Amino acid sequence: MRRHYLTITAALLIIICSNGILAQTNPMGKTWVVFVENSAYVTLPVLDGPPKDAMIIQKALENYKIDMFIHKKNMTKDEMEQFFSIQLPDLLKTNQIKSLLLWYAGIGKSINRLGYWIPVDAKIDDESTYLNLNSLMTSLQSYTTIIHMLVINDASEAGPSLYRAIRNAINEPTCDDVNVFAPKSAQVFSSAGYEPVADNSQFARSFAHSLINNNKKCISIESVVKSVSVSLANSNQRPIFGKIAGLTDENGTFFFIAK
Repeated sequence: MRRHYLTITAALLIIICSNGILAQTNPMGKTWVVFVENSAYVTLPVLDGPPKDAMIIQKALENYKIDMFIHKKNMTKDEMEQFFSIQLPDLLKTNQIKSLLLWYAGIGKSINRLGYWIPVDAKIDDESTYLNLNSLMTSLQSYTTIIHMLVINDASEAGPSLYRAIRNAINEPTCDDVNVFAPKSAQVFSSAGYEPVADNSQFARSFAHSLINNNKKCISIESVVKSVSVSLANSNQRPIFGKIAGLTDENGTFFFIAK
């Protein structure tokens, strides 16, 4: 496996390229992971957790068929808007990506039941400097090549803005069911609802643990959700799993395919 390191503006982009043959045999199609790590805030508390989370998740994914891992660090509002609305959809279309995992680790906020991700240059108590999650959902609708979309929202107090309906995580699809790969999926798994979350994320560690300890040829997001929910049962976090509002979901699901 070859690793390439590139720097783009203020954000670090780390790309992990897997063997092209693996991508051809992946029932999920070409699969990318985008990890957004916001930690070095200007007017808000600096976070220690997100850089650790990025390393933990990157390590956990090494044994799975991921064609590219994009790591964006400490993004301003302008950078986030440009990336999600212009740069990323262009990259996805050009490379004909079929499955996308988008992970956000940083500060979140909910105001009047509207959720936000907080850029590093955001101003305290000025929601115009936050990234509105309704705007993010509009951007996600332009990712036309994507069959399976999974958003991981590891931010405190982001609220339910991304959700259209709560999905049932009890039913755990298996790799042998070929019918679950073709239907579209648009899923979101959040580390919390409105409650605050500690800086060092037990959510990310539990998520990584479920991937690392999987001994099957694949693991569904439903299985990961079940494992993480059990792990956090005695904490103040209440993870939420649902469908993404505004995106087509045909009851397919996101699978992590082992190499």
